[in-house]
Amino acid sequence: MTSSLPPLLVIRHGETQWNVSGRLQGRLDTPLTANGMRQALAVAARLAETVAGFEDAALWVSPLGRARQTASILADVWSLPFEQFIDAPMLAERGYGVWEGLSHGDIERDLPDQYGAHAADPWDYCMPDGESRTALTARLGSWIATLDDTRPHVAVTHSGCLRALRGIYARASRADILAYSEPQTAAFLLTENSEVLLGVAPALLRAIGCESEGRTVWI
Repeated sequence: MTSSLPPLLVIRHGETQWNVSGRLQGRLDTPLTANGMRQALAVAARLAETVAGFEDAALWVSPLGRARQTASILADVWSLPFEQFIDAPMLAERGYGVWEGLSHGDIERDLPDQYGAHAADPWDYCMPDGESRTALTARLGSWIATLDDTRPHVAVTHSGCLRALRGIYARASRADILAYSEPQTAAFLLTENSEVLLGVAPALLRAIGCESEGRTVWI
């Protein structure tokens, strides 16, 4: 990891079809809903002044479609070429392996041994073909180590990655990270040992036609 952590604005993608149905996505993908597109517009409007104030910011995006779709909307609102967003494979969501496409209830009912093992060891348990939280955190720490610490960075990513990045910057405990919860429209400005939640005001959400600020994940 770099000796000095650069400013990092982390943005979660908008609501997707599987977010609505409560299914884990991981490395699988579903597109944004109409509400998710409006959420991305609201986030873009909320963050426009912040991003305009960055000097020589680097823009990064997870290669998964839902993040790229969100980044495209951000780029349009910010009057930036979408090509300025650089694909960053390390920003892809945590891999959930055989759990992908399943709901919480599906896993608890159909894969009770795996469900129980994950509950007993939420950091180091790895579901078949998946990724542990420990491995996810290490992956994102490796990505941060590649960043130029003399400039700010903007990353469009996923809830699991957002929480891991928050934990790295805050040097938070595992218990604190497990307690993190944020809506779909949350963005965080991270600096070393500090974070600022840049939430979208309810009035702005209503003005753009958002049904809600979105869902948090449950695992």
